[in-house]
Amino acid sequence: MKILRLIYLSSLHVALATGACAAAFFELTGGAKMHGRASIPTHWVSLLQIVLVCWLIYILDRILDVIRGNTSTERHRFHFENQYNLQILAIALAAVNIFLLFFQSREVIIYGLITGTFVLLYLWWIVPRYPKAKDYIMPLIYLAAVVGVPFVSASSINLSAWLIAFMFALLVFQNLTSFAYFEQGKTSKRKTVTWLGALNLFLFIVFFSGNTEYVNRLALVFTGISVFYSFIINNEKRFSARYRWIMDGLLFLPLLIL
Repeated sequence: MKILRLIYLSSLHVALATGACAAAFFELTGGAKMHGRASIPTHWVSLLQIVLVCWLIYILDRILDVIRGNTSTERHRFHFENQYNLQILAIALAAVNIFLLFFQSREVIIYGLITGTFVLLYLWWIVPRYPKAKDYIMPLIYLAAVVGVPFVSASSINLSAWLIAFMFALLVFQNLTSFAYFEQGKTSKRKTVTWLGALNLFLFIVFFSGNTEYVNRLALVFTGISVFYSFIINNEKRFSARYRWIMDGLLFLPLLIL
């Protein structure tokens, strides 16, 4: 249980769930081509980088919050009490990612540089000046990793892949809004979660309920997660103690269809 608690407080489970969702998008876009130089599948290099970078961003985000005096949550207090070790971990994660660049494709490196510049802008300029923007920009960074890298690596992207990406974007914002509802208790947040879930269900029925191909199964998984988010919100007393574990854990479900 202590290990699970460390995984939770350090947000490692979120990084791993990010990798699971990114793997689903690589499968969707056919990103399993081989890299010529070292015969390493390109998508495995990218997946490892996505997981490590996601974990790195979460660690840096919390450490910077702590430096600014924010120790209001259990996760922030964990980062405050373990600042030194987490800073060493952050340096190690950055070093591994730099090494992995030698096995990465040029288009992903360019995309990563652009995205990385925006992340640095977010961490050191946007968050201190516009803290409320954090709730909207972090999901965009998350989407840039999970969807952006597979799309950049793909030779072509069809309309169904774009629709799946939109459904996943709705799911990510639904996840964030659900957390905000449990923390703030605003009725408007609850309505937003319900509407996002309903929209995902509508998109699935209209565009993906026809057969059992991979794209349809992935749409079903995302829709199922989205609907369950709405169920959790509407049964908040039952899930209030473990909602973060459950809602983040649901993001591992795409692994079932890979």
